[in-house]
Amino acid sequence: MLGIFQPNQSFHEWPTLAPNPTEWTYKYNLATILAAEEVGMSFAFPAARWAGLPGDDIVWRGASLDTITLTAALLAATTKITLLTTIHTNLLNPVVAAKYGVGLDHIGGGRWGLNVVSGWGAHEFAAMGVELLDHKERYAYTREWLDVVEMLWSDGEATLDGKYFKINKASGRPRPLQASPLIVNAGQSYTGMRFSAENADYIFCFGDLAEKFRKVRAEVGSECGFIGAKSVILGATTAEAKDRARQIVDQADRGALRNMLVASGAESLESAQGRMVSRDEVEEYLLGDAIIASAEDAGTQLADWAATNGVDGICLNLFDYLGDLQLIGSDTIPAFEAQLAKYGKKFRRPSVPEAISESTPV
Repeated sequence: MLGIFQPNQSFHEWPTLAPNPTEWTYKYNLATILAAEEVGMSFAFPAARWAGLPGDDIVWRGASLDTITLTAALLAATTKITLLTTIHTNLLNPVVAAKYGVGLDHIGGGRWGLNVVSGWGAHEFAAMGVELLDHKERYAYTREWLDVVEMLWSDGEATLDGKYFKINKASGRPRPLQASPLIVNAGQSYTGMRFSAENADYIFCFGDLAEKFRKVRAEVGSECGFIGAKSVILGATTAEAKDRARQIVDQADRGALRNMLVASGAESLESAQGRMVSRDEVEEYLLGDAIIASAEDAGTQLADWAATNGVDGICLNLFDYLGDLQLIGSDTIPAFEAQLAKYGKKFRRPSVPEAISESTPV
């Protein structure tokens, strides 16, 4: 499968002043999802952000669209692509979240899924006066939260006398059109990976962690799939793609990068300031193992990467979304499909879900 990370936040994943026509607006996201569906993307999902990070010249993610209303509108406008809604479990009661999910699933005719997130940006939640639990405790909380949601979806009613939730015969009717809506989680730590293996249909993670996750999955006897995240910088030629990558790095907002390192808990302020002085460090942070190539070569490299890491799907982080999707449809996917065939694998395209009677799941 191929999918995309939606550009629903300002500067999306690229805190740089390099020229970029991508916009965070609804109009642009609608055009992006329609283009993604047209070229054969199986899924897409947005980030849920509540506060931007100030930089030297920009406020990274300072503007963003709410994921629930955005997903609802996009589901109504599409027919094949599966759209996931990112929801922070510490911000929405599970009974309310389950009801939102049912509505989204009905709007999409069974093409909806939940990206369940425990939260990590302490500055975001502090601004709202919401406590961010200890890392391991967040997952215990989210497990109870998801238990309530899934009870409501499967039975139309939930009761739970838990540590975090006291739910007494909560009603959740109607139920989703799907027997079980798709659950995705982006766990990176061992605790997060184990949560995904035990509770999700797919983990969303970096490709170099695929083998680690397979070991965790084996521990719990899970069949949870693996979706690898991959940044791709495209051009009509490789030289054009490399020039775009150079601009991204040269015009990066280092203040925003420093603040992200601190906010994520990866670095102290002093360490982050020292690290972001180096252009090589900025390039490593922004580009990492990104594929930087012509659209055709990128397709071959993506297939090699997918086969090497044994992933079930790839979530693409693009730069110029509409321009890149046009190149992906014309050049990347044919090369991707041809290269996958050499590994005995097939490119999985989305299809219109079989008709589901809305009178059934009550």
